[in-house]
Amino acid sequence: MRKLLSFGAVLFLAGCAVINQDSSILPVNTPDTMPPYINMKQYEFYTEVNHPIDFSNIGGYDDVDGLLPTRLRGYVDYTKPGEYYPSIVCTDLSNNESEVIITIHVMESGALESDQENVPEPEPTPSGCDVSVAVDPSLPCSSVPVDVISQYETVFEGEEGKALCKEQYGEEACEVILRNDGSFWGVGRRS
Repeated sequence: MRKLLSFGAVLFLAGCAVINQDSSILPVNTPDTMPPYINMKQYEFYTEVNHPIDFSNIGGYDDVDGLLPTRLRGYVDYTKPGEYYPSIVCTDLSNNESEVIITIHVMESGALESDQENVPEPEPTPSGCDVSVAVDPSLPCSSVPVDVISQYETVFEGEEGKALCKEQYGEEACEVILRNDGSFWGVGRRS
């Protein structure tokens, strides 16, 4: 009888774990302590007076919560020339926060054209997706809309994630998730 009880306890404890994407086993109630990642390649921006910069295309990603929005923190006066040092901030659902300090150069009108040799060209920022099958034409083609990700209890990125989902929950429980342009991103499991 004791052997049967200990075997049952092991099965119960095994049922209270989740296999992470890197194949490590985590308890179900493991707190999310890792901050999200902010997807940025450019940290210095140039604009002219009265031309605010739109940072809405910068997104964040969290291993637990998926795609997340970012916001600008700090003071930028687009009506006066000067250098400003705000931050791009992303907070996940567990209140873990990432912050990237950026520099914004607000210049006099016409200064960008006359001083073009001295100002490095900023990298192009991704605009909306112009593919006819785009879920949300205002988002970049390679992104997955947040409202798509939020439909799932658990998401698995890439082919490895797809295999892990099928192994854990069975093929019928794992729904394919597509990027905005219709290409494969991963799979999700609804609750």
